[in-house]
Amino acid sequence: MTDLSFADHFGAGRDDNPYWNESVWFSLSIPERHIHGMIQYYFRPNMGMLNGGPVLWDPSGTYQWNCLHYQWSHLQAMPAQVRGKFDMQARNSLSCRMIEPLAKYKIDYDKDGLTLDLTWNAIGPMHELRTGDAGQAATAKFHIEQPGRMTGTMVRHGETFTVDCFSMRDTSYGAREYESLACGGYFWGIADGSAFHAIAMGEGREARSIGGFIWKDGEMASLISGRREVLEWGEFGPAKVLWEGKDQLGRSMEATGWIDPGLVFTGYTDHTVAWSLVRWDWDGIEHWGDNQEFSPAERFRRIARGEIALGDPA
Repeated sequence: MTDLSFADHFGAGRDDNPYWNESVWFSLSIPERHIHGMIQYYFRPNMGMLNGGPVLWDPSGTYQWNCLHYQWSHLQAMPAQVRGKFDMQARNSLSCRMIEPLAKYKIDYDKDGLTLDLTWNAIGPMHELRTGDAGQAATAKFHIEQPGRMTGTMVRHGETFTVDCFSMRDTSYGAREYESLACGGYFWGIADGSAFHAIAMGEGREARSIGGFIWKDGEMASLISGRREVLEWGEFGPAKVLWEGKDQLGRSMEATGWIDPGLVFTGYTDHTVAWSLVRWDWDGIEHWGDNQEFSPAERFRRIARGEIALGDPA
């Protein structure tokens, strides 16, 4: 098995590219309330910047300006004292501390009426994403995903929520240049003892997989093929999908996903993402996860303006 013990540290071989990127992401959900979100931050060390923070939404607000919380801050200087990728505190109060390498992390935040007191624990192994796709490769030199569980408390404007949800995390490093990306979906689902993750590229009803994994019966293996079919469209992305995948161990899977309207996320500026909570049925077992439907910003604007339809070529 490949040694990925370096995954939680700043990447080796950093060059002087201003777009060199060191990313951290954890998902956050309260599925029974259809609350979904993320804790995400990016170091841009050659620019001296730190982007990101927590974002939280439910179907009552699907934009930056009316969702439950949005503090994905662009204009933060990289903190003077950063002990590690998972050992930092940002200007917007977000902090992350590694408790156990590759396995346990503490996340705290207190700003604008939202307090987070969360702990993420791994429930499965890491998987290194290797797609062979030139566009995806341009967004990260190294990229892993790992299934886990997020627990703790969240207080929003006096209302306290208990958090106990399945949660994916990822981390990556390398030059990140989104202009190379086309259209597609980044999606996953997790249950007790099983999980899957995939990226499918395409702007129509069907999209082919370029990478991901299946984790089941104690074994994780990379996908060798897969296809996603959109069964129903929502306003800005799929509302129901069928996913079929096959991994290096010869195992096949088929899952149906019901996708919430989600958040129209514009943090990446040149790409827009319809970012949604998903309930999956895989072999009769409920898996929770998300779908990140990404599109070049201009194409998304044309869809939002009614100039082209979802599923149409750009």
